[in-house]
Amino acid sequence: MTEDYRLKKYCLDTNSVYRQNRVELLLESKKFFEKLFDVVDSAKESLIIEIYEFADDAIGKKLAELLKKKASMGVRIRVIYDSIGSWFSDKEFFTDLIKNGVEIAEYNPSSKFYNFKKFFRRDHRKIVAADCFSACLGGFNISLDYAALSMGGREWKDSGLYIEGSAVSGLFEVFEENWSKIKNITAQLPGNPKNSDFNSVVSILKGSGLKNYFSIRRNYKYAIDAAVEEIFITNAYFLPDRIIYRRLIQAARRGVDVRIITPGKTDHPYVRIASWALFPGLVKNGVQIYEWKGKILHAKTAVIDGFWVSIGSHNLDHRSLHYNLELNANVYDEKIGKEMREAFLRDLKSCEPITIEKCKQRAFGLKALSYFLYLFRSWL
Repeated sequence: MTEDYRLKKYCLDTNSVYRQNRVELLLESKKFFEKLFDVVDSAKESLIIEIYEFADDAIGKKLAELLKKKASMGVRIRVIYDSIGSWFSDKEFFTDLIKNGVEIAEYNPSSKFYNFKKFFRRDHRKIVAADCFSACLGGFNISLDYAALSMGGREWKDSGLYIEGSAVSGLFEVFEENWSKIKNITAQLPGNPKNSDFNSVVSILKGSGLKNYFSIRRNYKYAIDAAVEEIFITNAYFLPDRIIYRRLIQAARRGVDVRIITPGKTDHPYVRIASWALFPGLVKNGVQIYEWKGKILHAKTAVIDGFWVSIGSHNLDHRSLHYNLELNANVYDEKIGKEMREAFLRDLKSCEPITIEKCKQRAFGLKALSYFLYLFRSWL
């Protein structure tokens, strides 16, 4: 059982935690999708999916067939997908699900007239949860980009979390809030969490743009300020605001081992280029920056002092902070913290350090482009 005194050190609001959980790290594509399909197949009464990209490719169609099967068995299935994230999926794909008993909601439809800022407000969450008891979440979308090679996918590097226990009711609450707004109905919140003998402590954090401006970021800041030994962050789109930027530097200056893995290959190259505007200042002040040299990096994880672990959809960038609907789970558990720490150190073997010399040796044009793009960081 997690001691309350240590929990208070790293948790911003101890009243918000769920204490009866079993947690499993899902750091490989194959493992994540196998567990995701297990969660769906296990549903007896209710299944929710909130996802940025629901592709109509082979992995998406496989899931769709299982959803239709479960719906025919009387399971209530609801899916929220993002209009822009699922842009390339045929509308008939979702229409077919509706015809077969699956309830569908499209978040912020691209067909509607909206202002420029509203266009950038996307549902970036990734939640699959069944019966208010088991769930998968993280950075994985339902797409072959993320699926394992053995599944015919491209196996982008990502991370997820499997949860059984009381925290899943928090995921249902987040989903119900969004579902009710899209459908313009009264939210029907889930009942009390089911009792269990599990003892991992988890908090569910939602980000919803300016309305919930500080939630995930504030929890990051609180844990960074509490760090005494290590801060290990892996983030696909590392473009933090000034508060997190300063806190990382302050932590390094007080002797904390601060290391950050950023992508070498990315599906959003402009973000990567803009990130280089921050690297010299971070490196000069003792923050160690690394570039991942494997396949496209899409993970968003952090582990602090081998105890505080955060996994979810929230990138350390301005889009996640200002606009997107996001979701992270924070786990306060030494066993999970140790596993996450060891995984980070393994990943470092596939990285190259970014040194001051490398920053200085970049071509003048690239440096100029980095600083130019950084000016537009809120839109990248």
